[in-house]
Amino acid sequence: MKKLLLVAAIAGALPFAAQAESNFVSAASGQLSATARLNFTVTIPRVMYLQVGTGTNFSTVSTVDGLTFTVPGASVGAGGTIAGAGGDLTGGAVTVRVLGNAGNLSLNSGVTGQLSNGSSTIPWSAITVTAAPLTTGMTTGFTNAAITHPAFSTTSGAGPTATAFTAVNTVVRQESKWTFAYDNTGVYAPGTYGATVANNGVVTYTLTSP
Repeated sequence: MKKLLLVAAIAGALPFAAQAESNFVSAASGQLSATARLNFTVTIPRVMYLQVGTGTNFSTVSTVDGLTFTVPGASVGAGGTIAGAGGDLTGGAVTVRVLGNAGNLSLNSGVTGQLSNGSSTIPWSAITVTAAPLTTGMTTGFTNAAITHPAFSTTSGAGPTATAFTAVNTVVRQESKWTFAYDNTGVYAPGTYGATVANNGVVTYTLTSP
């Protein structure tokens, strides 16, 4: 079972301040005119939100979705992708949602090594990802389109595989669906690969601002 790490963060509030005044005038005759002013200030914090799988918009949710690919015995290495089970959209598919107001953003995926069963490994290249627009659960104000999945990287740090988001007026608001599958072209030793951090089954997605 491969898990996706949900990283979601949103900070701050929108403080609102108003200052008022008064003005008294008096005259024996003629038109009177009095003015009073209000001074409005709105402060917008820098915010960032990333959802991969289960999540609630603009909230932190600790659920980590599990994706499982089970290869039938008679089909080992026979080719043809093996669909996944799990994910918030089921069938190995997950929601992806990105929000930021600090300029262009960068999304990476990182894992500590190849999928392992403790003694043998399966390369991450065996896991395929299809990006497409969401068909349900769209969010008003977000651009719903295929977000490119950042290539699985076993190198620490950001690496060269990031997916870039170009901000409009410093704002990024995009959403998508990723559907994962197992390509089943290799023949590997029997066992359960991934599923735990120790077996390199947990992928961490990191969204970064300038």
